Amino acid sequence: MKILVLSCDIYEDTFEAFHHCMEKYWPDHPQIIYQTETVQNPYYKTINANYPLEQWSRGVREVLKQIKDKQILLMVCDCFIRKPVDVERFKYACENLKGNIACINFEKTFDYNDEDTDLIGFKKRRRGSDFEVSIMCGLWDREKLLNVLSVDGDPWYMERIQNHCGYDYLINSGDYIIDWGYITHKGFGISNQLWYKETVDFLESEGIHVDLTKRGIRP
Repeated sequence: MKILVLSCDIYEDTFEAFHHCMEKYWPDHPQIIYQTETVQNPYYKTINANYPLEQWSRGVREVLKQIKDKQILLMVCDCFIRKPVDVERFKYACENLKGNIACINFEKTFDYNDEDTDLIGFKKRRRGSDFEVSIMCGLWDREKLLNVLSVDGDPWYMERIQNHCGYDYLINSGDYIIDWGYITHKGFGISNQLWYKETVDFLESEGIHVDLTKRGIRP
C-alpha cells in the first residue's frame, strides 16, 4: 500500500512540518507520494497533476492511475501527526479492507447512527448519513476510490454529492489510530488559507517555526 498526500502548490509551506511529524511519529511508514500541481516536494516522491480546483477529482484520478497498489491511505498535507501511530490497529484495518468496503475512515465516529460491525474498534456509516463519503484521512480500496471520484469536482463538491457507489464505509470507534489533531467540530491545520493557532503552537513545540508572513492565524 501507499500513502497519497493531497496537496497543492500554495501549500508548499507545509512540506517541512508534515515531513517532521511523519518521520518522528511513524518512522516505518509506507511509501509516501505527494500530489501537487507543479512543485516538487523535496522529502517525498511527487506526482504533478495540474488541474484547476473545480477539476480536483480528475487530478486525483490521474495520480491514482499511476499507483498500482490495491490500498491507499489518503491524507491531506496539513494533517500533522501528533503522536506515535497505532501501527497494530492500522495493520488490522488493512487486513479487513475487503469485500464491499471502500474506505475505513480514521476520524473518530461522530454519528450515533453508525452501525456495529464484527470488526473491533470500527463501525459502519449509515447509508445516506452526513459525510458517509469523506476525503478525511482514511484507508481506501484504490479501485473503489477511482469509482467514487468518477465525477469531476472540487473536494467539497465530492463530499456534498456523496457518490457512494453502493459501497460500505467504516469509521474508527476506538482510540486514535493516526492523531493529526482533529477533534469533531474543532479545527486543525489550515482553514481558508489561515493557520489555526493551536496548530502553530503545536508545530513550534516541535521546534518548527511557522512563517506567518505567508498566511496569518485565524481570528
